[in-house]
Amino acid sequence: MAGFWSMGLIRPLLGLVLVMAGAPVLGQTQPAPCRVETVSLGGAGATASRIIQKQVDQRGLAAALYRITQSGTLIAEGLVGENQVGVPLTGAERFRNGNVAFAYMGTLLMLMAESGEVSLTDSLSRWLPHRELPNADLVTLGMLARHMSGYPDYVPDEGFLTTFADDPFQAFSPEQLLTIAFATPPLYPPGSAWNYSHTNYVLLGEALARAGGKSLADLLLERVIEPMGLAHTIPVTTPALPPPVLHTTTRERGPFEESTFWNPSWQTAPGAVLATTLCDLSRSATAVGTGELLRETSMATMTVDSPVQHRSPPEECPATVCRSFPDGVHFGLGVVLINGWVVQTPLFGGQGVLHGYLPDQQLSVAIVTVSGRDSEPDTNHAQEIWKRLAEELTPENVPPF
Repeated sequence: MAGFWSMGLIRPLLGLVLVMAGAPVLGQTQPAPCRVETVSLGGAGATASRIIQKQVDQRGLAAALYRITQSGTLIAEGLVGENQVGVPLTGAERFRNGNVAFAYMGTLLMLMAESGEVSLTDSLSRWLPHRELPNADLVTLGMLARHMSGYPDYVPDEGFLTTFADDPFQAFSPEQLLTIAFATPPLYPPGSAWNYSHTNYVLLGEALARAGGKSLADLLLERVIEPMGLAHTIPVTTPALPPPVLHTTTRERGPFEESTFWNPSWQTAPGAVLATTLCDLSRSATAVGTGELLRETSMATMTVDSPVQHRSPPEECPATVCRSFPDGVHFGLGVVLINGWVVQTPLFGGQGVLHGYLPDQQLSVAIVTVSGRDSEPDTNHAQEIWKRLAEELTPENVPPF
């Protein structure tokens, strides 16, 4: 066996993996790496840095990367902790941005609606007639983006959770994920309630690719990622990440272990699993939160409230699945609106992310945290730090949970 893994075989295989992960290719001009320094400007910057350092210590985090801007001016940024034991953070590390991609897909949906390629009221059956899906003639693209289709989520399924926990490095195809999801009947008539469901974005991504005549990865790159100026953000098709990599750790499966290369194929549609940097996360929070790529009317549609999301959930849907939001909180087209903030808060393998923008104050917050050995598992610590920051910096816009 040792003879099989000769360097003559390893080199071409390694080269293939790096290219697939988005590593530099000979002859391509590469963007300058993301640079993060310790910056605390003014009282707000000093307060933010102090809160984040305190939270990292109290929560036992292995690392935190953060950048906060107001009106386009940097007021605080920094790196706390280490990438690995004895390995300092640089700020150039790449990590997965999880359901921040939902915000990009919501933006893509609105751009395609502006161009007339799709309509928010298009039925799912129009774009995916080959899939025999329940209520496909009634579920619309807008319902998918708002999580109001009634389609069950495959992630809470006990079989899925067990399979993933047994081998978090395995890949899941859309077909596998949809089979798991639709083993459960729809939870309610389309458009009549709200439940968070990854199933919606697997289907939405496929529908947008069909309508756009290109892969979802190409559509996101050409219409969202590149126009936003996200120089370090790329779709990744394998568990590999382009270097330098932010190493992540977790106790989700019991023992404290590295989770950097757990397979994220189940998170969303193929092509929307993205690697990014803190610089791009910060830039993106502002671009999404201001609707930079969209017409004003499109941004209004993307963020408009839905009265249905504030009604009591239907009796047939468990209260732990179907949600009723308090005033000031609702899910738009790929974004969450929380007391004036436009946010996404992904969590995967001990890595928490906060991607937020407060339009009234032109305040952008980007935080990435890595759980440590003593950190509370299954907790998005970046989201919790954001709440502490809001209590101090924006007391009129504190998230209610």
